[in-house]
Amino acid sequence: MPLAFRSSLINLNHINFQDFNNNLTPEEALEPNTELMASVARTGILHPPILREQGRTCLEIVTGRRRLIAAKENHNSISTICLVLPADTEPAETLAINLEDTILRGNITVVEQAIFFQKVLEHMDENEATRRFLPALGLEPHPHHLHNLLQLLGLEDHLLGALHEGRLHEGVARELLSLNFTDRLSLYEIMELLSLSVGNQKKITATCRELSLRNNISVMALLCQPEVREILSPQETNIPQKTARLMQWLTEHRFPRLAEAEQDFRTFSTSLKLPSAVALSHSPSFEQDQVHLSIPFGNREELSRVWPLIANVLATK
Repeated sequence: MPLAFRSSLINLNHINFQDFNNNLTPEEALEPNTELMASVARTGILHPPILREQGRTCLEIVTGRRRLIAAKENHNSISTICLVLPADTEPAETLAINLEDTILRGNITVVEQAIFFQKVLEHMDENEATRRFLPALGLEPHPHHLHNLLQLLGLEDHLLGALHEGRLHEGVARELLSLNFTDRLSLYEIMELLSLSVGNQKKITATCRELSLRNNISVMALLCQPEVREILSPQETNIPQKTARLMQWLTEHRFPRLAEAEQDFRTFSTSLKLPSAVALSHSPSFEQDQVHLSIPFGNREELSRVWPLIANVLATK
């Protein structure tokens, strides 16, 4: 049975902004962005927040915290239209409304999902929460999915914020959870410093974990080596250059024989003194001894003129 809302003009001073019982967002993401602030200043709140009565003159926020903060900070706003739930509405139902509203927004994050289940499990058992809410998220009603979401809450607040905002990939976040506190933060510090893409986040995580195990040192110790600090410190080097150098250093230490083969190949290529337009390449990971020589031609006529000479050389090979 649908809950009974009433629409009411609410004085913003009567809203308890210190109550976070229904909030599904990491603390770092609570403040409204400049676009929302500007929109509320221009037109007011277009999508009514939902509140629940806490007393005769006090209300708690169910949905729309950022919209309400934007309205309160806009000095032209004193009150706004809200949907209000009665005080006897069950806490689990207010959380369910917030979840529904967040899903309808169209981009609910795994962090919001995890926070929702953490809070709703304070008011109902795991079986009921699994059966009732996982399908709404497009997941099978199996405890495995619930536990996977809750595991993410083991991350530190700023990592949760990065995951929520899309700066940290979910798969990488789960890999970081398998590391100890100092290794996790050391590795994430590099990701944040270099604004690493998803591909590079995965690559640096896998490489650092492998090198750590192989050399019996911590990830923090690996990333504190002088060579790494030298790569990261030069002010004249831009972020993409630092990223490329770090990835190369890690790859060389992860695959030393491959790095040695690559260096030998570069030396061999240099010794041939090839024209700048001519490219020499090897097979992937030197799996074969073949090499490939690439020679560009301006057009087909140019190739036709030179081809007899090339064909003659190939015939005598």
